[in-house]
Amino acid sequence: MVNYFKISKFFLYLVPFSVVIVSASTLFPFIVGKYVFFRTAVGLALIFFLLGLLFQSQEVRPPKINGQSWGGRTSQILKSPLVIAVSLFVFIFILAGFFGADPSFSFWSNFERGEGGLQMLYLGVFFLLMVLLFKEEKNWRIMFWISIIAAGLMIFYGIGAGLKYFDAETIIQNIDGVPQKILTGKGGPLYQTFKSFIGPDFRDEGYRFAGSIGNPAYVSVYLIFALFYVFYLLFGKYKQRMKSFGDISLIVLAVFFSAFFFLSATRGAFVGLIAAILTAFLYLGFSIKIWRKWLLGIGVVALLAVGLLIFFRNTPFIKSLPGSRIFDISFKAENFQNRTVIWKIAIDGFKERPLLGWGPENFSYTFDKHYNPKHYSIVSGFGAWYDRAHSIFLDYLNQAGILGLLSFLSIFIAFYRQFLSKTWSTVNSQGSIVLNALLFSLPIAYLVQGIVLFDILPTYINLFLFLAFATYKFTPKPV
Repeated sequence: MVNYFKISKFFLYLVPFSVVIVSASTLFPFIVGKYVFFRTAVGLALIFFLLGLLFQSQEVRPPKINGQSWGGRTSQILKSPLVIAVSLFVFIFILAGFFGADPSFSFWSNFERGEGGLQMLYLGVFFLLMVLLFKEEKNWRIMFWISIIAAGLMIFYGIGAGLKYFDAETIIQNIDGVPQKILTGKGGPLYQTFKSFIGPDFRDEGYRFAGSIGNPAYVSVYLIFALFYVFYLLFGKYKQRMKSFGDISLIVLAVFFSAFFFLSATRGAFVGLIAAILTAFLYLGFSIKIWRKWLLGIGVVALLAVGLLIFFRNTPFIKSLPGSRIFDISFKAENFQNRTVIWKIAIDGFKERPLLGWGPENFSYTFDKHYNPKHYSIVSGFGAWYDRAHSIFLDYLNQAGILGLLSFLSIFIAFYRQFLSKTWSTVNSQGSIVLNALLFSLPIAYLVQGIVLFDILPTYINLFLFLAFATYKFTPKPV
């Protein structure tokens, strides 16, 4: 007999591979293929899930929990505060589009972005299918391993894109009066192998690793989630750690991902990661009294080291380090100044439409109406790209109004409320404490980096995956 739910889960397992897709034949190679693959996988997962409900509905209805009748696992999950908060956010996000400046564009978006209400609808379905179908720890371990493999493939794509230049034939051409290195289409084995890969040369000045995502800023954010999966799997078997090839592989992967996190040199993600590490230390110190002095000492040393790197960021030695841009943290930095200009535009637009905002994908309307001449500089040109506020908080505030922002924040309020009520009191081993510290700190990294960055599909996929996993952790298990 065909098990439709297993087939549905198979397509859900394919979703993390969206990040690897690069459609070189399209005008926007790092975007189009990803959202087409994502929507296809989620759409097929939904079809087989619905077929399962028709023919195998008992599969999602464990009869009892803690010895008492449950009334169906589905109803239990739908009552979860975290599921309600995520669903409310998706609903308000889509609703804001219908009351925005361009409802059609808000829902369908465009070929370049491939986002809008339709994309959010798919993300909501992806979330709900995971919380309904991934009922066992092994389901999540498989998903985490798949996500780790996808992260590795994302990195190997970027490596290949950089290697092709080592034996490529190039010529120098003047383009608009600026000498530029142009590939002729000929080259040695590396070029012939990776010539279809898109990305910069490792040897370029100011090189930042972009992988198959295409934007270094989001490589860093993506790898924060990948590191969470690695460490969760690593500490998931506390007593058996370091006794298997898989554990050693995870440690190697943690170092590997960390290296490319620094090569992508994204300051916002770096600050977010530091904030998450400190949060995890605080959680561990609060939970395990004998660790407090050690954790305090390690935290102070780490902060001092980072502070010195930031303070001496302009010295030749620090500048010579790969990814040294990550230490150039200052309110006077050009990128930060550019963001303050566009943040002011976003706030001005919010004041005009405070309840539901301008609608998703409609930030350009705000930008045009409230344009600030400081956005353009004779020396450096235009500042932050104009179709986003470059902050998840201000993006939701501007595009979905105060209701959109509050519904977004309610997700994390629900998360921490459930975490403290369901998990805090059930810690019974050092291993589970470490896992709880990871679970507790990841949203901090996401929220802190989101102050200066907006979400794209690879980020959204991992955010909704994490929230679905958190729902699983907070949901009582059948006995």
